[in-house]
Amino acid sequence: MQDWISPAIVAIVVSAIVTAIGWFVAYRNSLNLEKERRREKIRDFQIALRAEIRSELHHLDEENLDRDLKSVETAYKASKSYSVYVPGLARHAVFDNLVKEIHILPENVIDPLILYSRQRQLLDQFASEMRSERFAKLAQERQLEMYRDFVAVTKYLGRWQWTQ
Repeated sequence: MQDWISPAIVAIVVSAIVTAIGWFVAYRNSLNLEKERRREKIRDFQIALRAEIRSELHHLDEENLDRDLKSVETAYKASKSYSVYVPGLARHAVFDNLVKEIHILPENVIDPLILYSRQRQLLDQFASEMRSERFAKLAQERQLEMYRDFVAVTKYLGRWQWTQ
């Protein structure tokens, strides 16, 4: 029986065990590396999305909106042919590029992000309507009401908070 267990067989068994252990260690290391890359990607996405939202919110100052509203109200009173012009909102470059990979973000990030995005889309559609010919044909009182609503929705968006 001793002759059957030769040093070559022992070497093969030891080699197989070491190789198997190496595979498991390499697999575990690759999983850990992948988890770390995913965490880093999530963190980078959150930083980019917050920066984009913060940039936009920075320009939604309520005092400026109130001042603009008073200016528009004065212009409507001064001229019967005046019609306010509302420019379109800036494109959300970061969000538009990351939306395909939003599923990797945690739920507590996705939820407020989608709420913000929907509110912003509503505001953008509102602005688009106010640039249409149909808006220009409305009575001035109705145009002013719509502009007041637009300012109110903009203020609401400006008060948005990232909650986690």
